[in-house]
Amino acid sequence: MQRKKCQVLISFILRIIMIALFFIALWQSDLNWVFGAGFAVFLTFVPMLLERNYHISLPWILEILIVFSLFLHIGGGVLSIYYAIPLYDKFAHFVSSFLVAFISFAVIYILDEYWDGLHMDQRAMAFVVIVSTMAFGVVWEFIEWGSDLIFATHEQWGLTDTMTDLLVDTIGGILMAFFGASLMKSGKWLSLTKDFNEDVETFLDSFTQEEK
Repeated sequence: MQRKKCQVLISFILRIIMIALFFIALWQSDLNWVFGAGFAVFLTFVPMLLERNYHISLPWILEILIVFSLFLHIGGGVLSIYYAIPLYDKFAHFVSSFLVAFISFAVIYILDEYWDGLHMDQRAMAFVVIVSTMAFGVVWEFIEWGSDLIFATHEQWGLTDTMTDLLVDTIGGILMAFFGASLMKSGKWLSLTKDFNEDVETFLDSFTQEEK
């Protein structure tokens, strides 16, 4: 219960700051970050919408990662922290890649647990998580490249910056893969995602019954 209160408080504070960043971007007439901040604020409410509409409660660490990752990105852009603090961009990339890897691990675990068409051991799951995270990093770099090309932004600072971003993404994926595999081996992953797994199972059962 105490952990839930801390999660709600942290998420609430970060959301309030992000809403403030939205208005700062609006005041600066920076339409790119107005859209980015607005969309990010919407994404932070996705966990709440999942819980309200589908009764699926995300693991507390996943919700914190989602909000914190978006907060880092929007804060870095609106307040120009990306340019002011060395390695801020790499830290933001690491947090985002760790988040992507966590989501990948959770999705693979659910598919392995509840879908007869997939059976994977921990090493295979870890490999898929790493590859998925690396793939997401590549897609993100394409998005940054496209943004620079179309909107004349300065998301990419050269080949070295791009390759370093991809390296950081890969490191985040590797760490989460080993972290997730270790949690599974010790049984702590099931404990960490217990409510989430039960909610997903209930949702899938109700969905299957509706299909019948």
